[in-house]
Amino acid sequence: MEKFFLLLSLGFVTLVFMYFFLKPIYSLIKNLKTVKSYLPIALSIIMFCAVAYISLYFKFFKQPFVIEFTRTIEKLLQIMLMLLAIVAFLYVLIGFFGRRYTLRVDKFNIGGINILFDQSNEIFTKTVGTYIAAKRTLFNFDEVRDNIDQVLDAYYDSYKFIRNNLELLDSQKDAELYQLSVDIIKHLNDFLTKHQNDYRRWYDKIKDDDKIEVDSINIIVHSTTIENVQKHYYRYNELIPDIKDLNDFMKDIRIKEAFRISRFDWEE
Repeated sequence: MEKFFLLLSLGFVTLVFMYFFLKPIYSLIKNLKTVKSYLPIALSIIMFCAVAYISLYFKFFKQPFVIEFTRTIEKLLQIMLMLLAIVAFLYVLIGFFGRRYTLRVDKFNIGGINILFDQSNEIFTKTVGTYIAAKRTLFNFDEVRDNIDQVLDAYYDSYKFIRNNLELLDSQKDAELYQLSVDIIKHLNDFLTKHQNDYRRWYDKIKDDDKIEVDSINIIVHSTTIENVQKHYYRYNELIPDIKDLNDFMKDIRIKEAFRISRFDWEE
C-alpha cells in the first residue's frame, strides 16, 4: 500500500511538472515568430534532461517500483510524441488543402533548390509585391523615354501574374487583400481592353512600313525618337491620360502597404 501511494504521489508530481513545463512551451510555439523564440524551449528541454540524468544517481530512483513507474512514463511519452506527430502532419495537410500553407519551388541553382514553405497569403504578398515593384511604368510613365508598346507588355504581364497567383488567397479569410488584387486586375484589364489592340495594330504597321505619313510628309520611324513617333498615334491624347490614371491608382498607399513595398527596384 505504501508503494501504491508513493507511485500515486510520483504520478501526481509528474503530471503537475508536465503541465507547468508544457504550458509555456505551447505558448511560445503558438506565438513563434523568430528563431530567437526557440531558445527558451531548448533551455527547458536541456534542464529537464539534466534533472532526469542527475536523479539516476540517487538510491531512491533505483528502486524496482520507481524503475517500473519510469518505464511506464516513458511509454506514455512515446505515445504522446506519436500522437503529436500525427496531429502535426494532419495540421499541415489540412493547411495545404485549406490554402493556409503553400509549398513552392522558388528556383533551381547549382547549390540545390530553394523551397518556399509559408502561409499562402504570405507567399502571394511577397511574390506579387516583388514583381510589381520592379515594373516602373505601373507607377510612373515617362512620355519622353518609355515605349508604349513595351509598357503594354508590362501591363499585360502584370495582369497575368497577379491573376495566376490569386489562387493562393482565400476570398473570405484574405478578403481585403483579395479584393484589392481583384481591383488591380480589373483596372489593368479595362485599360488593356480599351487600348491594347488599337495601339498594337497601329504600331506594328508603322514599324513594318518604317514611316508615318503626316500632311504628305513621310517621317522615317527608325530615325525618329520614340517620343515623336508615339505622338502621331491617332488616340495619343486619350491614351496618355488613361496611363496617368492607372499610375495614380497604383500609387495608392493601400497597395504599397498591402504588398509591403517600401521602395521600388527602379529607384536610385
